[in-house]
Amino acid sequence: MKTALTTMNRNCGILILLAAAMAQIVFWAPFAPCATLETASDQPEQAAPLQPAPPGWNTQFTFGYLPSADLHGMPASASIGEYRIKLARNIRLGNRFTLTLGGGYGLKHVDAAPIARLPENLHILYLEAGANYRFNEKNFVTLKMFPGIYSDLEGISGDAVRLPVLLLGGHSFDNGITLVGGMVYRFGYHSAELIPVIGLSYQPNEKWRVDMIAPRPGVTYSASRQVRLFIAGDLASDEYELKDPAVGAEVIKYRDYKVMGGIEYLPRRTVKISGALGYAFDRGFDFYNGNRGSIQLDNVPFLLLSLDLGW
Repeated sequence: MKTALTTMNRNCGILILLAAAMAQIVFWAPFAPCATLETASDQPEQAAPLQPAPPGWNTQFTFGYLPSADLHGMPASASIGEYRIKLARNIRLGNRFTLTLGGGYGLKHVDAAPIARLPENLHILYLEAGANYRFNEKNFVTLKMFPGIYSDLEGISGDAVRLPVLLLGGHSFDNGITLVGGMVYRFGYHSAELIPVIGLSYQPNEKWRVDMIAPRPGVTYSASRQVRLFIAGDLASDEYELKDPAVGAEVIKYRDYKVMGGIEYLPRRTVKISGALGYAFDRGFDFYNGNRGSIQLDNVPFLLLSLDLGW
């Protein structure tokens, strides 16, 4: 298995370096395979919603898998499985104001040998509340909050509460360019609490779209009404409170950079099926309020699948 992964890593090397360079131009956040920014991700949704979502209910199911990779400095390896579900309702109040209410659950399952002293299951249980206001066809502002519990659920206290807040504004030009700026403040986090957001989206025609906005830069090509192809980057990290003393820390953060390519299939306007293959690099577990240092992981290819349903 390790030999096969090494061969795949070498074959993908040149393409990965090119995609990674594009990803580094911009910057940060959640978990979704598509390059479009109306729906999001690796944390609850924090990507830039350039357009208000259509009114009604939306459900998103996401699965990601990073196969076994060696842990540096110890004779052990770890694989990671990601499971996410989100339910939200968009309420249109007039022509300019859209209110979003919802919530979701995420599970990160870490399969590692006991010598690694890593938690097996990490959970996110969160609520979502947001508003999008369009001053006119060219200008918008968005505020979103995601209060929740980020924990191993071995015991719950107020230390497990996190509150990412997104404040964003944008202006669209007649040439297809939309400039976006704002910030994310992540209350309760031990690292990168304040993250500035700046970037642009360019749509020269109805088939092509280029998003140079962190944390999910990408290029999307609409081959038809039902099929879209994309390449994208994902610069993300998750942080969880721990109550298991065997880990040796009170907080753990998993971080990596991802580049990927995939396809979206829309059999109906309210149904989207997405699949992507990619490569995760610069991976590691960081620990806070404990007596152990960071653990680096080998780079690996990964799989990402997603289903969106609206009604």
